[in-house]
Amino acid sequence: MQRKDLTGQRFGRLTVLEYAGAAKNGNACWKCQCDCGNIKVVDGYRLRKGTTTSCGCYRRDLMRVAIMENPKTREQMGRHGQFADSEGVNIAAATKRRTTNRSGVIGVSFDKQTKKWNARLFIKGKLVLNKQFVDFKDAEAARKQAEAQYLQPLIARMANHDSAKSTAKH
Repeated sequence: MQRKDLTGQRFGRLTVLEYAGAAKNGNACWKCQCDCGNIKVVDGYRLRKGTTTSCGCYRRDLMRVAIMENPKTREQMGRHGQFADSEGVNIAAATKRRTTNRSGVIGVSFDKQTKKWNARLFIKGKLVLNKQFVDFKDAEAARKQAEAQYLQPLIARMANHDSAKSTAKH
């Protein structure tokens, strides 16, 4: 099957610059320039069907507006004290269960594709735990062990630091 030349065509915020080769699935890929200036290689099928219309900037713009219009988010803006930050780690984010959590354990989720349990923990922007388990209890135990190894020392140091600051004030 002969590919359709998309060079020069616009799809949303993307303008097709040139053919960029074929994807593993055989679809033609196209080098595109976004209105924001970014260059992105996109599957031609996704362009034609309207699935991809920008380099990602459109979604970021929408989310920025949604965040600014959310009254709960705006209420919290500027309150730096709500985040317990210790040595570059947001303790609150690592220890608070999200409302979207379905497993009941922080950092443990079920992957429907692999039919396994994932255990994860981010510290300072790095995944220090990222393993899959067949058994939920094993994933839970791995997460608890990682918390003990990585989070508990930070929490203890933060508590000592806070108590030292409190003592110094009095």
